[in-house]
Amino acid sequence: MTTKIIKTMMLTAALTIAWGCSSDNNDENVPTENVPTENPSTFAQAEKPTWSVDLTGSDPQPQWTDPDQSLYTTSTTILAKLEDELAAHYTADDRMTVFVGDECRAKPSIPNRDKAGNVFFVLKVRGKANEQKVMLTLSYYSTQLRQLFTVQGEETLSDDSDYGFDSDFVPPLLQSCKRYPVQGRLTVSLPGTMPFTAAADDQVAVFAGSECRGTGRVGMPFTVFCTSAEESLQLRYYSAQQGGIYTLTQPVTINKNETKTVTINF
Repeated sequence: MTTKIIKTMMLTAALTIAWGCSSDNNDENVPTENVPTENPSTFAQAEKPTWSVDLTGSDPQPQWTDPDQSLYTTSTTILAKLEDELAAHYTADDRMTVFVGDECRAKPSIPNRDKAGNVFFVLKVRGKANEQKVMLTLSYYSTQLRQLFTVQGEETLSDDSDYGFDSDFVPPLLQSCKRYPVQGRLTVSLPGTMPFTAAADDQVAVFAGSECRGTGRVGMPFTVFCTSAEESLQLRYYSAQQGGIYTLTQPVTINKNETKTVTINF
């Protein structure tokens, strides 16, 4: 049993590397920006906002068919967890599957949601004898967003392998978003001295004009969606105690796959 657990953990780590990692990055070399303190922001009274990024597309719902099990001799089980931004839009009609070329290798899976709001899909990927390092395409269709998201990874299919059970496997599906091809991760931190006390209901967001391009909480990394590299973005902060929104005057930029921390002043 111990040998099986160790082997599974090693395989999960390999899968995460091959398919890309969407978990938080604690790299010590993450760049940090400080918003200047001279006229750093404006303030306006406002109700608690409902900020969200518009990720809708126009992809038709795919007609995936179950694989013919008689053609395959092995199966690999994958437990895939949706990224938080996609989980917020899930419906019971969403589906996920896996392809090798044009061959559908997994019965299209329905979503499963746990008490914490996490959304998972269980996939049994069929394989052929001696298939080594095949290119898999994991495909997810969001009914609410009307968009097909995909990510590729090279894997060996066998009965001895399964992924996502000992640790979360979160495929970076958002990276295939057609509307926002440039994405990075932003963490907002607060200064030591502020004109208010931060609260659990406080929110942060980045905007391009009137379009919300990312939203989250202080100290927690969140995804920023851009149409191009170095797009000029505006940072906003909602204070529950103050009952309004601070708009930072200094623009923020982020590059593709960049992880950045911004310390704001008010």
